[in-house]
Amino acid sequence: MKADKPFVSAVIVGAGNGTRMGGKNKALIKIGEKTAFRLVLEAFEKSSTVDELVVVCRDAEEMKTQSEGITKRISYVKGGKTRAESVSNGIKACKRGSEFYCIHDCARPLVTAQIIDSVVSAAFKKGAATACAPVNDTVKYVDRESGTVYTPDRSRLIAVQTPQVFESKLYLISAAMAKKDGVSATDDTTLAEHAGLAVEYVESATPNFKLTRTEDVYLARLIAKLSEKEGQ
Repeated sequence: MKADKPFVSAVIVGAGNGTRMGGKNKALIKIGEKTAFRLVLEAFEKSSTVDELVVVCRDAEEMKTQSEGITKRISYVKGGKTRAESVSNGIKACKRGSEFYCIHDCARPLVTAQIIDSVVSAAFKKGAATACAPVNDTVKYVDRESGTVYTPDRSRLIAVQTPQVFESKLYLISAAMAKKDGVSATDDTTLAEHAGLAVEYVESATPNFKLTRTEDVYLARLIAKLSEKEGQ
């Protein structure tokens, strides 16, 4: 990347309650020899597009123990009651004048620098971009009250992931509009779309799924182990 590239702040969200994981802090779950948080940190450390890291968490002290050897500037902020509040807290802690926000869920520990940089680069061109993956299963839309079922065309479906990257001004406008209109969302591209912004969808080159249930942890450990063997 050129030295005069836009300044990018990464907001790493790891303040969830892990309800479907039995209340465990997913950021500190071991994936092989390292925690999920450490794997995420290392990916962002290797990124050539991200300049600073803002970690949104429950307990900064326990997270700081995982950051040894990371050279990029890291700051820690307290999470909110909802994901939206946590992201907002992270955005407020970013360097003033940051030109792009790169928002990533710490529960996606298999993210790579390649994925991060490809999404950031797309956002530089389009203003907003997100990692995604194709949907392999047939998906049904079911209205449980009326029994209506709709089967959308699978070729048009994607699973949205993180990182999600936005030009800072566009993100702040989108968040303000969503708050004004009472729009809640489980991800940030929804806020951008509500504001009428186009989002670029960048397919992940490697697995980048989210740790939601225990079986996801087992799968992530297996993938990490296989990747380690291939790298030897």
